[in-house]
Amino acid sequence: MSFRAQFLRTLIISFFAMLMVILIVLFPRDLDIHYDEYKVNVNYVFSWVKYGDNIKGFFAALFEEGSLGNDRYNLPIVTVVLVSVAKSLAVIVTALVLSFGLGVLKGIMDYKLSRTKWNFFGNWTTWLFQSLPDFLVLLLIQWYVIRSLPFIRFFSTEEWYSFLLPAVLVSIYPTMYIARITSASIAEQESKMYITVARAKGLTQRLIFYKHVFYNSFGTILTHLSSLFVYVLSNLLMVEYFMNFPGAAYRLFLAIDYSVHFGTGPNYEPGVIIGIAFCFMIMVLIVQCISLAARRQFEAR
Repeated sequence: MSFRAQFLRTLIISFFAMLMVILIVLFPRDLDIHYDEYKVNVNYVFSWVKYGDNIKGFFAALFEEGSLGNDRYNLPIVTVVLVSVAKSLAVIVTALVLSFGLGVLKGIMDYKLSRTKWNFFGNWTTWLFQSLPDFLVLLLIQWYVIRSLPFIRFFSTEEWYSFLLPAVLVSIYPTMYIARITSASIAEQESKMYITVARAKGLTQRLIFYKHVFYNSFGTILTHLSSLFVYVLSNLLMVEYFMNFPGAAYRLFLAIDYSVHFGTGPNYEPGVIIGIAFCFMIMVLIVQCISLAARRQFEAR
């Protein structure tokens, strides 16, 4: 499949996915809450008329006024979305670069140590970090930093480097994911005929590995770049929530305003949810394009 066809396919899928997000977010969530002596009765009645009004009102404001409305603090939603996404973007980009670079290096190390007595520091450590729940690793690191490294301002967002610690925490699991993919991709090349031919020509093991094995494995690794980005986004909410980092994922969590008693709270903000979801969708498209373009440069020879 050509690059243009793959990009068009991704664009169409993203469009319909975004449309589904909008339809789900604009679903009527008005509750009928009334008190009956010592009980609180909550009723929900779905209305197609209300649902249609929500959809019409959203698209009318979007295309006629060019606005998503105001949030709970009476601030323009577009401004709120852009500010929160900008703060998270520094974390996302840094985590993406760290997880991909360190993951590839860790995968190479895992492969080289897989047949030695030091295998524990290779595949075993990768397996260990992948088997532990993300939130547990985050809480352990948070406890250690607060207790043993008080000079690190764990919850501060005022310093210019405040995005670095969240980026490191976000990148832990994605790094192990890429390490596992890298190690498996390199190991898959061992049985290829070109390896035997290269050895028969007298090429050194280092030259065979970096010029042929790793080069041919890199295309496979790049196919998982989109999955890596999804892992980064999935960890972003947890890290921003535990660190009280005012990024897009945390603002999205506030906009959902989930209530343990009624499901949806009174401060539900559909415009904020749609705006942040749209920005995340654009990021996914950009990463997908980078993955497709880079993969063409590293096709197996």
